[in-house]
Amino acid sequence: MRHIPETFVRDDERTSAPSLPPSPFGDIPGPIWTAFLSTWALLFGLFLIFFTKDGPAAMSVVTASFFALMLLGLPAALGAQTHFPERQSKGIIQVHTGPISVGAAATQILLIPVASVIGLTLLIILAV
Repeated sequence: MRHIPETFVRDDERTSAPSLPPSPFGDIPGPIWTAFLSTWALLFGLFLIFFTKDGPAAMSVVTASFFALMLLGLPAALGAQTHFPERQSKGIIQVHTGPISVGAAATQILLIPVASVIGLTLLIILAV
């Protein structure tokens, strides 16, 4: 397809402005995502505080933290690019397998990071 500069396009041929893409996480309330990212940050903060006693261990933990930052930074960046007015939550979130409640979605989203923090905390308590 050949590029036509805007100066050569007549006013009656112009289309409307492109619509913004839908937010990839717009149906899930913001506090759930805040808790999700905060819990992962807490987990890797615990790793940095308690498992960086020598050089090789510090390098491993910092490298893993950067990978986690890249992995979790992508959804955060995608969600931050779309700014729509907040929709009122109806208490139901549509997923591929059907509708679920916000509480069930929060449980599924937060289960792994919260359990990881609890497990790591218990490991640290037992190791100290």
